[in-house]
Amino acid sequence: MDSGLHAEIEGVLARLKSRHPDLAKRLEESRGYAVFPSMGRAGAVLGASHGKGEVFDQGKVIGSATLSQLTIGVQVGGQTYTEILFFGDKEALERVKSGSISFTANASAALVKAAASGTTDFKGVGATAFSQGGELLEAALGGQKFTFISPQAERQQSEEQARKKEEKEREGKEPGLVSKIAEKLGRD
Repeated sequence: MDSGLHAEIEGVLARLKSRHPDLAKRLEESRGYAVFPSMGRAGAVLGASHGKGEVFDQGKVIGSATLSQLTIGVQVGGQTYTEILFFGDKEALERVKSGSISFTANASAALVKAAASGTTDFKGVGATAFSQGGELLEAALGGQKFTFISPQAERQQSEEQARKKEEKEREGKEPGLVSKIAEKLGRD
């Protein structure tokens, strides 16, 4: 678990609960939820956003996740926001844990400043975005892709990254082909 990300999520949830009193009740009533504390979004004709967060089951962290969005249409500007996905029941949470899921967004036209906006339920999963700042004018179609990462998979990814870093460091310490040739020529 990424302790920096977890601390950021705890801070964001505390702030949002104080600004949106109904959020605490919705979190309690949901079987689980995923929190993406800082999503960045920008667009002209094609828009994109991406973020990393944590997935909770009955209030306890069970893994991490990524959320990516792609939109196409008339859009100008950018914004940063927090997004929370709510899993209404155990089946919705299990569908999310079993693999990637995608959400298709409806066409929208909005000038977003400091507000919250939500989507309707999609197979037991609802989403709410809380704007942190920026302005985005859009009339676009798009979709979001959610990918769950179990603690075991996250551990394997970390180990693989550490192994690759170690290999690169070793490669940097060993003389390359040019250095070996120069060294050989220098001795002769």
